[in-house]
Amino acid sequence: MNARTARVTILVWLNLFRQAVMRDLQFRSQAWLHLFAGIGELIVGILPVLILTTYVRTDSARPEAAVLTVGVFAITTGLMDCFVTPGLRRFDSAIRKGELDLALVRPVPTFFYAVLRWIQPTELGRCVSGTAILVVAASTFDLGLGPEGVLAMIAWAFAGTIAYCAFWADLTLLAFWVRSIEPVNDLAAAWRGAGQYPRQFFPRTMQIVLVSFAPAALIGSFPAEQLLDPTAGLVLAPAVVLVSCSLTALIWQFGLVRYNSASS
Repeated sequence: MNARTARVTILVWLNLFRQAVMRDLQFRSQAWLHLFAGIGELIVGILPVLILTTYVRTDSARPEAAVLTVGVFAITTGLMDCFVTPGLRRFDSAIRKGELDLALVRPVPTFFYAVLRWIQPTELGRCVSGTAILVVAASTFDLGLGPEGVLAMIAWAFAGTIAYCAFWADLTLLAFWVRSIEPVNDLAAAWRGAGQYPRQFFPRTMQIVLVSFAPAALIGSFPAEQLLDPTAGLVLAPAVVLVSCSLTALIWQFGLVRYNSASS
């Protein structure tokens, strides 16, 4: 991508975001309903975590870690559902209805226009709620968080968000080869929910899966762990982003080859 394409892409994305905000402002009642529904979903999600933490009497299942995990999970999923998830859910339909052909001729990267243009600003309300949970938890449990922990949490939350979006995109791109991937989208959304529980609740093998192949833990429990006890593993965050994005780019290229040959 050259400088001109990058500049055009940024301008297009800013205009798309502005249009999405204006759309939600025009339909304020629907936007408020969507916002309150997201907050209600967050509240419902935190209850089983606290209940499990209460009954699991181990040093690794601490209440503060469980609450921080829910807060981080709310922030990362809010970002995903605002900028990425809507487009991934529409991608299957875009291929079947030929809408991807329009994206191929746009003066911006095709993947960007096909996936990242469906923005839902009301989902950012969960980011605010998640941040409030982190602040309240830090104050209630008197955690005394340091800058190293906050930096590690932000870095891993960012890397985990990209990694899980890439994982979901890998599943979505199966639409190039199969007729419908709607069940796959539902599976990715359901699997993501595992990220709101501390990793210690899962068997050892499952914990490995949750931080590698299907990285749901990287959008919740793992960044929360870094907030409490930052480790030297911060240098691995860029590698996680690079590997996940490279795999998605590879699948995307193979998918486009198949799509173009099927269309010709």
